[in-house]
Amino acid sequence: MSQQAFPTDDSQAGPQTHLHGHMSLWELLATVLAFSAPVAVVSGFIPFVIVFDGAGAPAVFLCAMALLLIFAIGFTTMTRYLPRPGGFYAYVTAGLGRVAGLGAAMLAIMGYLLLGFCTLPFFAVNVDALVRGSLGGPAIPWPVYGSLCGLGSATLCYFRIDLSAKVLTVAMALETLVVVIFDIAVLHNGGPEGISLAPLGWSSMTSGSVGIAILFAVTCFLGFEATAIFREEVRDAERTVPRATYLAVLLIGLFYAFSAWMTVSAFGMSRITAIASAAPANLFPRGMELYVGRIASDALHILLATSQFAAVLSAQNILARYGMSLGIDGVFPRILGHIHSRHQSPHVASMAVSLIWLIIGALFVLMSVPPDLLYARVAGVGGFAILLLMLLTSAAIIMFFRRSDQQFNAGLGATLFAPALATLGLGAVVYLAIANFTLLIGGSQNEANALIITTFLVFFAGAAYACILRSKKPTIYRNIGRQLL
Repeated sequence: MSQQAFPTDDSQAGPQTHLHGHMSLWELLATVLAFSAPVAVVSGFIPFVIVFDGAGAPAVFLCAMALLLIFAIGFTTMTRYLPRPGGFYAYVTAGLGRVAGLGAAMLAIMGYLLLGFCTLPFFAVNVDALVRGSLGGPAIPWPVYGSLCGLGSATLCYFRIDLSAKVLTVAMALETLVVVIFDIAVLHNGGPEGISLAPLGWSSMTSGSVGIAILFAVTCFLGFEATAIFREEVRDAERTVPRATYLAVLLIGLFYAFSAWMTVSAFGMSRITAIASAAPANLFPRGMELYVGRIASDALHILLATSQFAAVLSAQNILARYGMSLGIDGVFPRILGHIHSRHQSPHVASMAVSLIWLIIGALFVLMSVPPDLLYARVAGVGGFAILLLMLLTSAAIIMFFRRSDQQFNAGLGATLFAPALATLGLGAVVYLAIANFTLLIGGSQNEANALIITTFLVFFAGAAYACILRSKKPTIYRNIGRQLL
């Protein structure tokens, strides 16, 4: 499929179809890295990787990093030929066609919508623990805290992306700092059994349930792929987007691997699995108090809350740009494609995201679903949707370059071999996700089956919608991906 198949005339798209911004490389990095919520991952996800793979957790993160770096080779190569933002929507449309592309767009919206929403009750639970536990304050229902978090995110998303980027940069710096302080303290102390390189070795990694551990580790990287969404809002996109993508994967991988290594060292290789299995949620706070002090442990609760707010803000920025792109194409109501004349933000699409989150939250409140249970279910489904999209994107990259002459400019390594290897690796991760879905959502097998089917149905619903447009509204059908390619 060549680029010529997608006309780029913007005459029917409205008065403005381009975003503008001046984000630097590091601001773009902070914007996408905030989605993964590093403090929340170190505190909430690394313990589960340890539960499944014991002392081999650091090596698991390095393995996941290697897989996603391979994925990034084809991903960043394709950005040279897709001049507009759009992320997975653009990639799958260019490689697999408009029908699959619209299905991928719906899947992406579902995934990011759920991952962003589920962070709101998680934020509320942590703020409630801070207010009642450390400050001795009153018990306040979680929807109040969740609404305040959502309101703050909606306000920042209304303005130019540069403001959100600056807020996210500060948040990222603070939460990274507290984890680094813990890592240095453990490295200096040595732990009960000393600092050993064994957790980084192959034998340690393969000693436990490595497949399930890699599944959890890969989900900790989600968000790095959003660099392409912001390509119109950065300086020198041709260089900044690929560099930010590679740096995001490298920084996430090395940061989590080192933090997992220090967490293992903090309690000792021989004891870490038992300690993590007994109370995974308390592992990192316990380590902070043990090696840094009680004040640092209390500060961790504050930084967990700011980390989760940053993740909500990052998710809303991503979702708003997906909604804007589909609005410009006419697939969604065109009003979603409106860009604020002063702030250069997709303000209408952003407000639509807030409204949807409000409706979803109200439904769960009416059903009296506990916030911790809500987070587990929704996060697992959202992460699974993004994993499916990454697999589709790898396949789309191969097809895009096979259907055009661009592979001769980029080389077979970047356009065939790396995407093929990434497709195999991500296919294995998706298989593991389906086989172990009960672990992802913390529910029963019947619930897991229902949610897996629902996720696939969202993709097929999007594809079916594309088929209807092709038959009933061919002009809009031809516009699918027109603004992106």
